Formats: sequence, structure tokens, C-alpha cells
Amino acid sequence: MGIEIDLSFLSEIFPKVDPATWELIASILIFIALGVIIPALIAYLIFRLIGLTGFRRLFSYERRQSVCHSMHPTAKILFVLFITISVAIVNSIIAIIILFVIAFIPWIFSNPSSDKIRLVLIFSAFQILLISYGQSFLNPGFARRELTALFIFPTPLYITFHWEAITVNGLIYGMFQSLRVVAALSVAVWLITTTAPSDILYGLRKFFPLEINFMISTGIRAIPALLEKSTLVLAAERARGLQIFPRHSRNPLIIIRDAIRAFKVIITAFIPIIIESLRSGYQLALALSTKAFRAKRKRTYFRIIKPSWIDATIMLLSIIGLIVIILLAQLQLV
Repeated sequence: MGIEIDLSFLSEIFPKVDPATWELIASILIFIALGVIIPALIAYLIFRLIGLTGFRRLFSYERRQSVCHSMHPTAKILFVLFITISVAIVNSIIAIIILFVIAFIPWIFSNPSSDKIRLVLIFSAFQILLISYGQSFLNPGFARRELTALFIFPTPLYITFHWEAITVNGLIYGMFQSLRVVAALSVAVWLITTTAPSDILYGLRKFFPLEINFMISTGIRAIPALLEKSTLVLAAERARGLQIFPRHSRNPLIIIRDAIRAFKVIITAFIPIIIESLRSGYQLALALSTKAFRAKRKRTYFRIIKPSWIDATIMLLSIIGLIVIILLAQLQLV
């Protein structure tokens, strides 16, 4: 049986206030704590541990000498498709764990820097934490009171949001579901880390038309560029005397006030970031026009990347593995 808040003693201290009012007040405080403060605290910890520059490095190409860096981009893309589609359709916990392990195997042969390993592990750990926390009380199938409950929500929250309880079952379910997200994110970051944007465009030419390939490649390239612009804008604001991070204080009112002010500063910073992004997009469009983009349907390439026998093996295994996973999922065996 989980913890349940009993506020009946407050009726004796404040007899003019009925118990239903106290229950409503407790519900509002619990909603603020669980729905606002804890997610904001987790996001703040991610920001403090990684930072904007860390996110930029996480989603940036890292030039290294490794087996994975020399792989054909098409082989990498097929492997990414195999993992992302497979983790989305399988239902067996064992299958999810196996795919999760397979998703991290390429990192062993990628010779990543220690900074990249640290960023990937921190980002993956917080993804598991966030999803497990959310599923512990947001999933109606695993947040019932009759399960192993850690905390029982008051009646107003159950009536309004259908929150029954925080359960161990929901935490475990969320942990395994988070492995799907982490596995897909892991291979996506691995692809970006070990493949130059131009090579990604080269590898996608067999899957999509040139226009769509260019959109995907530009989107991948825009992630670190956008984070870099955000870092520059926030650094400029700090250089002009604006305090972004809340001050250390034991007074909760000061902390809340500084947090609100920091939030307003960050929101304001998005205006020049958006302007710079639009300006970069306009410059890219001019560059494409001057270089006669789409002048001919068949594009030529300065460098032709020939697949090796390792690339061919990975392509074949990825296609066979994806077909097997789809067939087993249709038969409800995984």
C-alpha cells in the first residue's frame, strides 16, 4: 500500500475550513511538485551537466580514425533504420534489451572521444529517468492503486487528470520503454558523430529524391549550428550583465523569482536566434541558386564512395534483420 496524505488533522486546527478544501490545496501543491518542479529540476540538471555547448558537441560530426568512420554511409543508414524500426515494433522485453545492446555496439568501433562518451551516457541516463518517471503515474495501465503503489494521489487529481498512484510497476515499465528511445537516439547520434553531413546526403541518394535528401542533411547540420548560435547569444547577454542562472540562496522566494527571470531571459534570447537562423537559411538558398541546385535531375559527385565487403555484410544483415523482426512481430513472437 502506498503513501496517502491524510489532512484530517488540519480540520481540528482550522475548524472553519472543510477537509475538501484542504484536499484541494494538497492536490494543487502535489501537481506543482510532480508536474512542474521535478521535470524542471531534471531539465535543469541536464542543462547544468551538458550545457548548450555540450549539446552542440553531442550532435556534431567528430573527425576520428575508426572502422565506423570509414564505413559506407548507406550501410550506416540501413543499420540505423534497422534499430529504430525494430525497437518501435517489438513488444518483448528480451527483444528490446537485445536491440538496446546492439545499438551501442557500434560505439566500440567508433573510437569516440571521452567527452562524446560522457555526453552520450548522461543524455541516455536522463532519458531513462524522465520516461520512467512519467510512466510511473501517467500510464493508466500501470498506475493503478491495486498495483505496488508508492504514493496515492488525492481525489481531485484523480478526478481531473485520472492520476491514481505512482507505482513500481509503472517505473519498471517506463524503464523498459525508455530503452526503445535510448536505442534509437544512440544510433542516430552515432550516425551523426561518425558521418559527415555531405556523406549522409550521399548515402541517402538511394532512398529518397535529391530534394528530400538535402532537407534531411540540412536539418541534421542545423542542429549543432542552432545550438552554437544559442551559446553565442546567451554569452553576449551575460557579457552585458544579464544573470541567466539563478543565484544560490536559501530563500525559496528568491530562487523562484530568479528562475522566472532566467526563463524570461532565455525566451527573449530566442528572438535573435530565430533571426540568425532565418538569415542563414536565406544565405543557403542564395548559395544553392548560384550553384544551380536542381539544374539537372542526375547529380554528379566529386568523391565516389565504394562499399567494402564489411559494408555489404552490414547492409545485408540489416535488411535481413529488419525483415525477420517485422515477420516475428506480425506473428506476435517478439
